[in-house]
Amino acid sequence: MKHPTTRRAAITALGAGAASLAALSLASPNVAFAAISSAAGVVAGGSLEGPAGPIQFSAFGSRLQLDDVADPVHHGALAWHDPAGMDGAPLTIALVAVDSYGPGDIETARVMTGTASINSEGEHPFALRLVDGGEIGDALDAVRLVVGSAVSEVTGTPVPTDGENGFEYDIEGDLTTGDIQVIAF
Repeated sequence: MKHPTTRRAAITALGAGAASLAALSLASPNVAFAAISSAAGVVAGGSLEGPAGPIQFSAFGSRLQLDDVADPVHHGALAWHDPAGMDGAPLTIALVAVDSYGPGDIETARVMTGTASINSEGEHPFALRLVDGGEIGDALDAVRLVVGSAVSEVTGTPVPTDGENGFEYDIEGDLTTGDIQVIAF
């Protein structure tokens, strides 16, 4: 049985996480931690209208540049549920790995690329473009998810055709519920 996360539970979990980090730093005084020279991220979640009904999703992307490492570190999450998919069958897309995260074609857009599983199977190239259209409730946020060979339309970089089974998925729309927030830290 699932239990909804309450504000109290979320704050308690955040406090426990902060306490764990503090305890780790006290327990290992001679361990050097990498310094972050720059970081950026995006958080998003909500729904958009798909061809056969509402699509629900949540996503997170980040880029951390560490002082002692040449290449940035990318992290992310993606959970996407389209009740009718491209062929009328329910479709679930989940992140397998993040290859890149960065700015998009406009100042408030961010693009994350990598591989995703389709209904818990395989690895397919994807690109996710998220646009922060303003404050929550402004109804100006937009999302585009492309899986398959059309990823190059979002990234501007050619990608190999999805040789596994030629799966193609391309959905774009404005959020009807939820929010997208670009974060600089």
